Amino acid sequence: MRKTLVFVLGLLLFSPLNFAQPQKQTNNQEEYQLQINRTDEIIQIDGDLSESIWQTADVADNFWQKWPRDDQRAAKKTEVRLTYDENFLYLGATCFDSTNHVIQTLKRDIDYWDSDGLAIVLDPVNKKTYGFIFGLSPLGVQMEGLLIGSEGVNREWDNKWFGEVKQYTDRWTLEMAIPFKTLRYESGNVTWRINFIRNDVKNNQYHTWARVPLQFDGIDLGYTGAMMWDQAPPKPKNNISIIPFITGSTARDFEVDTSKVDWSGSAGLDAKIAVSSSLNLDITINPDFSQIEVDRQVTNLTRFSIFFPERRTFFLENSDLFANFGIPPIRPFFSRRIGLDEKGQTIPILFGARLSGNLDDNWRIGLMNMHTGKKEDINAQNYSAVAFERRLFERSTIKGMFLNRQAFEGGEAMGNDYNRNADLEFTYQNKSGNWMAWTGYHRSFQPQANDKARFMNAGFWFNGRNFEMVLDALDMGSNYYADMGFVQR
Repeated sequence: MRKTLVFVLGLLLFSPLNFAQPQKQTNNQEEYQLQINRTDEIIQIDGDLSESIWQTADVADNFWQKWPRDDQRAAKKTEVRLTYDENFLYLGATCFDSTNHVIQTLKRDIDYWDSDGLAIVLDPVNKKTYGFIFGLSPLGVQMEGLLIGSEGVNREWDNKWFGEVKQYTDRWTLEMAIPFKTLRYESGNVTWRINFIRNDVKNNQYHTWARVPLQFDGIDLGYTGAMMWDQAPPKPKNNISIIPFITGSTARDFEVDTSKVDWSGSAGLDAKIAVSSSLNLDITINPDFSQIEVDRQVTNLTRFSIFFPERRTFFLENSDLFANFGIPPIRPFFSRRIGLDEKGQTIPILFGARLSGNLDDNWRIGLMNMHTGKKEDINAQNYSAVAFERRLFERSTIKGMFLNRQAFEGGEAMGNDYNRNADLEFTYQNKSGNWMAWTGYHRSFQPQANDKARFMNAGFWFNGRNFEMVLDALDMGSNYYADMGFVQR
């Protein structure tokens, strides 16, 4: 293991020099700037850009090709304009094209990148670590997701926004209205990172307004342009959502006793409270999650459990604060361990609370506590998690997490049935984003199994125009356990 780590360290020190290829470094925020001005005009979201503000707003056009090459302008013309009022950020766009569109599906969020469309990428904090994406196809199919640094898109995140399109013989136009309360941002920040991505699938092309190198995804927050506000965007109003529920049922056995009626019922509450414009509190009491999309049916021929994504709304916002520790297939925290057994059957969640988001430009925190009830031979459990993330340099982070699972019986903690995990990780990414290095130390604590109970890893990733390389070395002790995680041995 020592030799392996030395080899990895050598790669961390020398690979950027040996493998990096000369590239022209540009500052997209200086080269691509879009002014956004407030409007008092009422904008009807119908896809028709007839409002006067669309004729005077600053225009983002002259897009670049992103794929399959990035050294020339896009042949198809795209024009995007922005404005806002007290409640919404508005986007109006014209995509010149024939009516012969490629649309793979009419399902929301599904296979968006395989269809024609236009998307907006937003980084309201302007720190390249966290953002949002909203997309619309020529038939009005919506897509939205959370952008999590170098991790990609969390498509399980859903929120309410509005979008409509209108078709013409030589173009299609669209309008979006994104509520400010959907976004997490500091109200005093007058510069946001922004980009636009157009899918031209029938020509196997993708276009971006701010130029993105070929080897990076178009959603990369390190290559966005700048949206310049004419004044600080409006401070989000109190954003409190409370969703109570009550269910009931009756049953009567007409063959045994027609006079006996069995009654049953349940009640619960979900609440989302914006503590600040960038810090959110989620509360749940006896949730049933009946509105959540079911898992896809798959056949498992391996000896490992299937890693199904989390879809329950309570766990989604800022989920990366907890879920991105470790590397696949070793994740110390996996939220589906809470409220589900090994077979995916539900275990009743009695209550839970979750505070997550940005404290300021550099700090993010996550605090969570969940308590589940007893089910058959499974005791009641309490799950606690504390996580922090500190931004360093341009695109680097240091983060830590502490997890605790404690069994309860009859309201009393069972001192001999617990599992605790402590995690610390550091990730360095250079300014251009073409190489990254990381290291992490993870330790578990459980009764009578504290020897050989650590997991360590170090890795390096290089992404050049002509090749990509990933190297990760890990060592996991035989007594490393993560009861709140997903670990394959």
